[in-house]
Amino acid sequence: MTTLFLAVLLAFAGTAAGYGHEARDSDTRSKIIALENIWNQAAEAKDLKALNAILDEGFVYVDRDGRLLKKADVLADVLASPPVRVSSEAMIVRLHGDTAVVTGVYQIKGTERGKPFVRRDRFVDTWHHKRGTWTSIASLTTPMGTSGY
Repeated sequence: MTTLFLAVLLAFAGTAAGYGHEARDSDTRSKIIALENIWNQAAEAKDLKALNAILDEGFVYVDRDGRLLKKADVLADVLASPPVRVSSEAMIVRLHGDTAVVTGVYQIKGTERGKPFVRRDRFVDTWHHKRGTWTSIASLTTPMGTSGY
């Protein structure tokens, strides 16, 4: 399974440096969405090798409780967490040169302390294109309110 994630990651990682054409922008947006989905699958499978490839060495994450985590903390949390199902929706990619900002909603289903749970959170992920590959440099998650906006 690790090989599959890495193969898909490498297939979608590189893009052209120029962003002048709408077709390239559309292609880049599709690649970033694919990387977001690979991230979800890697978290579900506890595939630390794939997550390590997706997350930049300087990656920072602000979780739904306001904790600031570094890459090593996120990897440790994924490994220690109970099995979960993760799905994303309503993702929008905004390109800014060699940086992409993704906003969306994700849902996590699992069991915690013997009780099933479902969480819906809004997220903002920031990706950076360097040395021919896209990596996530920052992520922020916040619980969804009841308004749905």
